[in-house]
Amino acid sequence: MSDSTGHLSKLVWSVADLLRGDFKPSEYGRVILPFTVLRRLDCLLAPSRQAVLDEAERTDGQQEREQRLTAASGWPFYNSSRFSMESVLSDPENADRALLAHVDGYSRNVRELLDGFEFERTVARLHQARLLYHVVAQFVSIDLGQMLTDDHMENLFEELVRRFAESGNEASGEHYTPRDVAHLMAGFLVSADSDLLTSPHAVRTILDPACGTAGLLTEAASYIASMNPRADVTLYGQEINRESWAISRATMMTSGRRASTIAFGNVFAEDGHQGTTFDYLLANPPFGVEWKKNEYAVRSEHEQLGFAGRFGAGLPRINDGSLLFLQHMLAKMKPLSASGEGGSRITVIFNGSPMYVGGAGSGESDIRRWIVENDWLEAVVALPDHLFHNTGISTYLWVLSNRKPAQRRGQVLLLNAQDQWQKMRRSIGSKRKYITSDQIAEITGLYLDTLSADPAQQPDDRVRVVSTHELMYQRVTVDQPLRLRYELSEEVLTQLAESRVIQKTRDPAALVAALRPLVGSTWTRGQEAVTALRRAVVSADVSWPRGKVFEAAVRKAVGVRDRDGEPQRIGEAYEPDPELREFVHLPLQVDPSDHLRREVHPTAPDAWIDDSRTRVGCEIPPALFYRPELDGEFELLRNLARLETTRVHPPQRGEEQADGTDRPKHLRAQDLHEADSAVELPDAPEDGLTLTLCSGGMLVGRPGNWRLLPQGFGEAATSLFVLQPLRGSGQALCEWLNSRKDNGLYPSARDLLDTHVPVDLVTDSEVESLLETVQEGRRALRTTMSGILPNVFGSGERDVQGVRNEIRAAAHEASLIGELVRPLDDPISRAEWSFPHHAAALSRRYRVSTHPAERKDGLLKLGEGLARVLGVLALTELAASNGFSRNLRKQFRTGATFGTWLWLLDRLEAEGIAPRIQQLATVRDRGDARALLGHIKDSRNTSHHAHGVRASHQLAEDVERLEPYVVRAISAVSWLSGTPWDWVERCEYLDEGSYRIVGLRLRGSHPSWEPFERSSTQPLRPDRIYVDSAPYGAPVDLWPFAVVSLCEECRTRELFLLNEARDDQLTLRSLEEHSLEITYGPPG
Repeated sequence: MSDSTGHLSKLVWSVADLLRGDFKPSEYGRVILPFTVLRRLDCLLAPSRQAVLDEAERTDGQQEREQRLTAASGWPFYNSSRFSMESVLSDPENADRALLAHVDGYSRNVRELLDGFEFERTVARLHQARLLYHVVAQFVSIDLGQMLTDDHMENLFEELVRRFAESGNEASGEHYTPRDVAHLMAGFLVSADSDLLTSPHAVRTILDPACGTAGLLTEAASYIASMNPRADVTLYGQEINRESWAISRATMMTSGRRASTIAFGNVFAEDGHQGTTFDYLLANPPFGVEWKKNEYAVRSEHEQLGFAGRFGAGLPRINDGSLLFLQHMLAKMKPLSASGEGGSRITVIFNGSPMYVGGAGSGESDIRRWIVENDWLEAVVALPDHLFHNTGISTYLWVLSNRKPAQRRGQVLLLNAQDQWQKMRRSIGSKRKYITSDQIAEITGLYLDTLSADPAQQPDDRVRVVSTHELMYQRVTVDQPLRLRYELSEEVLTQLAESRVIQKTRDPAALVAALRPLVGSTWTRGQEAVTALRRAVVSADVSWPRGKVFEAAVRKAVGVRDRDGEPQRIGEAYEPDPELREFVHLPLQVDPSDHLRREVHPTAPDAWIDDSRTRVGCEIPPALFYRPELDGEFELLRNLARLETTRVHPPQRGEEQADGTDRPKHLRAQDLHEADSAVELPDAPEDGLTLTLCSGGMLVGRPGNWRLLPQGFGEAATSLFVLQPLRGSGQALCEWLNSRKDNGLYPSARDLLDTHVPVDLVTDSEVESLLETVQEGRRALRTTMSGILPNVFGSGERDVQGVRNEIRAAAHEASLIGELVRPLDDPISRAEWSFPHHAAALSRRYRVSTHPAERKDGLLKLGEGLARVLGVLALTELAASNGFSRNLRKQFRTGATFGTWLWLLDRLEAEGIAPRIQQLATVRDRGDARALLGHIKDSRNTSHHAHGVRASHQLAEDVERLEPYVVRAISAVSWLSGTPWDWVERCEYLDEGSYRIVGLRLRGSHPSWEPFERSSTQPLRPDRIYVDSAPYGAPVDLWPFAVVSLCEECRTRELFLLNEARDDQLTLRSLEEHSLEITYGPPG
């Protein structure tokens, strides 16, 4: 976005200042967006306004009025009203009537658009609040006429929509795709077609069937325009939400595109572009959307039209229509001719469910199978979590095409990009991460390289190439005979007495009485049992009913499952035991009989496969994307923890526990991180589901959300997974499992237990102890935060006005807290508050900068400032080991540069010195700060060597690319926050081996450093800067490379760092470019 567009968007959005107090922030867009549309149309129509009015007088009442007025305006819309937005200001008291009269004069397509915004209602609210005149006046002062090109207007409106989505509007956030995700989707959609799109007469159509606010469509069009500005691209969409539909149409209209191509309605029930196919299709449909309201229409199309309709492959479960969206998109692909012309490409974002939910034979599995068997699935990309404003779940980008490259037919590319993200400096809703432009280019390039590479070539370790057959499986049913022994107990006799077959006999009581003497008897064969029971009844002169039904019921009643018992038969075949039945997933190429013989018969020789139950399924297991992220040995979770299966069934309503005890305590998901004892939990509900027992020391939760219950927690029951650690306390295992966000998609306990775990880390007692300290800090933070901003109605205040005052005070406190906690979430703000002064001050300079050129310069200086702070520490270690040698001094002969500080870090490692400041040894390891700083230095050098003046939008793009590297570098050396630079003002002797140190802590960006006072076992020299070394080691003296001195120019204390060395004369420089000369020994 250009600087002029950015300025204009801020100017337009400044209308929010007028709305504050009368409208919620989430409502600002409902005012600003329609008024922006109105102002744009008003400006465009101004030159032809009189011509339209004249034509309106001549054609009043004529049928061709619409066409003639449109032709007179010169645009695909017109306004026949005598009012303009400017004329509305002539009568402030009746501004609402004049404005609505102006709106009534527009052509129907504009009125329909404004109806989508509920514009009349907005006008009424503004007029009632006495804001309408001021809002109209502010928009009238903004020129949105033809001087603003369609491209600029498209960028402006996109920026306004983004602000609307990020302002906390739930509906807009749901229907808006973040720009980074949209750019990635567009790249995967069209980048593989560069040859086609760069042809001189490229004509392409794009459809988004869930277009929301049209962000994906405009991003795809912009991507194509960057490849070929002359390409003719027509955008189509459909949207169910009326407000989003209005925004989408407004986006088209204000950028000179046809708004009629954006259809309104539910795509499941009504195809807004029936009979039309498209070159490209992309969508970000709502996750897990229920389609019950449209069930009749969808089922009718499925059953009556089959594959001639859109949903012939199958129907997913009613609570997730994702695969219905995909079937609709596939139905809109252009057919591929025999000569290879035509065809389409699709990109769509889903959560994990469409990849695996639904077993073999289900609607979801059949849909996936249909797609894979037709070889339309080209790639699936695993994306980071927390990319979207309204959900933090992990997502996947599907790429489909009916014209896959020849060398990739029969294959699917699985690309793991879950680590390709940068933390946002300020979260927006659930969006805490974004994908940088460099990362987007890397992901897209990796995909294109793999797509075109020789299939025999080994792909990047982030890419896995699987054959379509690998995504298919056969679900085989393995049965074993039902084996019974037979016994007549008192309980069995009671059940028999109450059974229907006994109650139908001539004298049920006498029959039961005749059987009672046999209570306690056992038999090994069913026929023996029946014979014995019959004799007892006949001996008592009671009639024994005839028929196989009665005897079968009696045999079933007295039969008890026993693995060594008699196998039961139905005719000539064994009767299967449902409790021993197993469902096995086998690859398609595996012969089930071979599996039976090799894997089952050694332990169950009489097992068999029920071929009638065999089903072919298709899924994309999330585990296929897994790649080791750490070196060292990994084991499966099943080797480190046992899945607890001890179940308890709460009593039914009105019943008591069989043993007379109370109902078990119920550990629910919402209690998982809140309760510290089972006593705090509610009782398990009556008539509830079977629950799993858990107690202290066990891991409880679900994938991605686990807790190690504290020892002494007590016993409870839960519907969550329960794991018993087999090695160690489970603290490290819990931490690892909580980091596995991809596990949130695993559908079963079987897949959960196949999670890969770094065994060396999770069984290390020191790691577990350190993580317990981390957990204590988390608990302390949660406890502290729980007392902040309590419920305002819980204060006991009885006076209504007093409550209002408390709410007002709470709102002010909330704003203050928002500012105070920002450093917790923003590495740059955190550095400003906690890093050594030199780096902290540069962090602040960048944070408060506004202009792109100023921001870019601030980033480069901040990167160099980090290198300088680290370089001073490295230089101190080098000099302590070998003196401030001639070779070291030579690096400062002409003044220190960015490269000087990086050279010192490299030198420290090359000489193999074990630094007293232990964290220095991690500069290359943790986040590879050295490599990040090197990238920032290279960016600075490239920038300095560039010729000419760079435009503001180019500088803004530079900032967007550079900022992630600086933020990551700050995060990689976050230990600087805990390694303060202390300037000693005086050292007071207390007694032998005990001193009091008084001085200033050179931390944070404020020039007035905080005083400190602490004890020491060693004397420290006044007027020196010290940094703590290894635990219990002597503090490290930074003199003469870092000095605090009173500046002669400004008469304030400043921090000076080494800049130049000539013989024994050292020149140090402060951030204010003031210099300090000191003498330091001859060179060694």
